[in-house]
Amino acid sequence: MESEKVFWFCIGGMMSIITILIVQNSRQLESRNAYQQGVVESQRQWLEYEKGDKW
Repeated sequence: MESEKVFWFCIGGMMSIITILIVQNSRQLESRNAYQQGVVESQRQWLEYEKGDKW
């Protein structure tokens, strides 16, 4: 009985650790995507500004 409790406790702990890791990774991915989107947007605006400046 005790070993069964320990077994399920270990399973629960591993599940929660895996869940936390997945959540953290997805948050990092979201922030990275947002950052890349911002960089692309600013580059495009800068290119439009350059074009307007030259013509």
